[in-house]
Amino acid sequence: MSDEQEARSLSLLYQRHRNELLAFLTRKVRCRETARDLLQDAFVRLLHSEHGQVGNLRAFLYRIVTNLSIDHARRTQVRGVNDEQALDQLLSEATPERSAVAGNTLAHLERLIDGLPSPTREVFLLARVEQMGYKDIAKQLGINERAVERHLNKALSHCAAAALDARIKTESP
Repeated sequence: MSDEQEARSLSLLYQRHRNELLAFLTRKVRCRETARDLLQDAFVRLLHSEHGQVGNLRAFLYRIVTNLSIDHARRTQVRGVNDEQALDQLLSEATPERSAVAGNTLAHLERLIDGLPSPTREVFLLARVEQMGYKDIAKQLGINERAVERHLNKALSHCAAAALDARIKTESP
């Protein structure tokens, strides 16, 4: 198959299966923007693969997008756990020097939390201040537990970044 024929074939494949793959990915990752990014990555992978030897390109594409969604979920889960551990560690390392700037840091964190988008802020406050579980938060806010997890990971990432920034500032001469 010539390069031009191959390009037309891939273009047709993209046009034919884009919407169904996007819907599939959106269900998997629960974020349309992330699904679009992963779909683009899937076609890039397909383009660079030995797809000429594949019998069913549609099935091959589904395997690629499934693998990409699994990789994305793993990265998200690991990042969320690491952010929460970093935040817990930073907040538990109280020293006299850090206590002197704790008021400023707390005010900074309050501004940071107030600046989070509404659902993310609400999830964070319900989980960390009210000590509610994911299931209860999901029920109260009318979202699913996976969305609660994503919002909490987003909030923790922002708070961990702010805490690290504050720590760097207090340790700088």
